[in-house]
Amino acid sequence: MSWTTALTHWPQLLEQLAADFPQLEAAALKRFRGDRDKMEIYLADAHHLTRAEARETLNDWLMYRAPVAASQIAA
Repeated sequence: MSWTTALTHWPQLLEQLAADFPQLEAAALKRFRGDRDKMEIYLADAHHLTRAEARETLNDWLMYRAPVAASQIAA
């Protein structure tokens, strides 16, 4: 799933994102909607990752977890 597609479903994906990344706060996730750079920095800081690791982790989440969450929402 692309970042743009994820943003279309952002409110519905927040629950899955928070479940997959327990150190993230829902309020922060809402605040960073649309700003991938800030999201990567927050993910890196919250989970003690480098920025590159956070980017890769977010890419993996978008590819593998977000589509599953979106399909469950649509069902």
